[in-house]
Amino acid sequence: MNRAEFESKLSDYVRGELSSAEARQIETYLADHPEAADDLEAVRSVLELSADIGTAEPPDALFAAARTNALEAIRAEAGDEHKTQSAAFWQRLPRPVYLSGLAAMLAGVVFGVLWQGSTSAWAEVVAEVRKLNSVRVEGWIRGEKGEQVPVKQWLKSPHSFRSEVGTGAARREVVVTDAKMQMYADGVWYGKDIDAEDAWSIHKLAEQLALPARGKLELRSYQIEREDQGATELFSIWQRSSLGSKTPADIRYEVEVDAQTRLPNHSRVYLDMGQEDWELVSELNYLDYNVPLADELFAVADDAIQPLTLSASEPNPFGMMLEPFVPWNRTFYMPLDGMDIIVHPPSDDQSKGLGSYASSTAGGITRYEFHRTRLAEIARNLGEMPVEIPEQKLAEQSYSTRIAYSHRLTPNERIQRLGRRFGFVADVAERQGTKTRWIFTQDGTEFPTNSQAGGSETDGKNYHATGYPLGFAIWNMIENAALNDLVEGYNRDLDEIELQWDGAAADNPFERQVDIDVDFADGWDVALDYLREQFGVKMERVSEPITYEVLVMRPSK
Repeated sequence: MNRAEFESKLSDYVRGELSSAEARQIETYLADHPEAADDLEAVRSVLELSADIGTAEPPDALFAAARTNALEAIRAEAGDEHKTQSAAFWQRLPRPVYLSGLAAMLAGVVFGVLWQGSTSAWAEVVAEVRKLNSVRVEGWIRGEKGEQVPVKQWLKSPHSFRSEVGTGAARREVVVTDAKMQMYADGVWYGKDIDAEDAWSIHKLAEQLALPARGKLELRSYQIEREDQGATELFSIWQRSSLGSKTPADIRYEVEVDAQTRLPNHSRVYLDMGQEDWELVSELNYLDYNVPLADELFAVADDAIQPLTLSASEPNPFGMMLEPFVPWNRTFYMPLDGMDIIVHPPSDDQSKGLGSYASSTAGGITRYEFHRTRLAEIARNLGEMPVEIPEQKLAEQSYSTRIAYSHRLTPNERIQRLGRRFGFVADVAERQGTKTRWIFTQDGTEFPTNSQAGGSETDGKNYHATGYPLGFAIWNMIENAALNDLVEGYNRDLDEIELQWDGAAADNPFERQVDIDVDFADGWDVALDYLREQFGVKMERVSEPITYEVLVMRPSK
């Protein structure tokens, strides 16, 4: 797999939409190219774009100023060449939902928390945490069968950390000492060196507790409520749901703080199961502040350990608990019996759009959020194949739902569980069809470039990009146009887009960052003419007959 193929498939990998074989190719590339981990994190961050900024709207002037500051912060973080490439990667997802409303979401970075109340009181708690020398935490997290899985953590200044989740053969463990990290999983110790400034510390824990702040590329927002209970204060922290501002937040985090010391002593995490039904999924006690911790707790194994690669760490179902506990990491809970399906009433927030969705993958768990999305599209993502629904009423059904599933479930098992929840049965059938390779080449013509990191936006008809890799611009254009039926004959389930270049990799024209501004509302041929005239790019199609599988869905009897 080359760089272009890796980048073209990375967003689908994060969304969990690749086949097992394709996912292994991505993991192999990441293992061979450690620098590509920045791109992986950039894609995961952009999948938070659908987070709301809460119910309280700030003045327009503040909104405009916040947007400007957020964009400046992004440009500042893209100072060197590699960071510039990573920043540009933010806009490479082909789905329109990720590209629309970007300015509003970036503004939410700046004031999403500051606009809500109770932040000054919570800031006092964060300030006291920064002063700590050590802390011990014990509690539990909900397991796949609903059981209470034990959690233990120790954090010692400056850079010593230990976390244990589960018991017996299912135990997961991480030990960090200065710039070395080792993880125990499935009876094997793995290890790797990490940058000293990346090593976990009490300061970094406090940074996360402080919630997303100006200059941080964490596109989420929170609402904080405070209740005086005498000897303690109760803080309720809500992460806004991406299903729309009219639906509740899907996670509620409560922390009790000692009124005198301003330090946490107890916390609980609740998951919204729909219909205002909240389930307690984690409970922790914060113990032994500033008590000396034995060095033996942070002793690492000997050198005879396996390298900690992405393929070794990703399947870990409790991965988010193997770092200083911060409950607003969305992947901290396990789906019950391998799959959670939580249905919400459709939001009347029109900015979410019909049929929009977002997804993320971590720790062997993929999570989807669908907003007013047709059941066929939901099934297509979970079943990883094209879908047919002969019955019109079933085909027209749309839902707003959150779905989390363990990767131990096969696509067929996911569809069976989805069918039990939404009243359908599904069978796999074979079909005869045509697979088309959409092949793009460049004739060597020189064209203007723009090395400044930028992004793109499109509604499938008008496309604008600034400082965007030419190859990914082409990919985005055809994918978005296809969703609006502007590219005749393009089948996003079967077809492939190829960017062919036989010269030196350093001269690859599809890797060059360019500016694009084209309106192809009159058809895809307009876009092809534009690409040929501006960039010397031509396209041909090569088709072949194939036999492929489809999922045929019918109402349950």
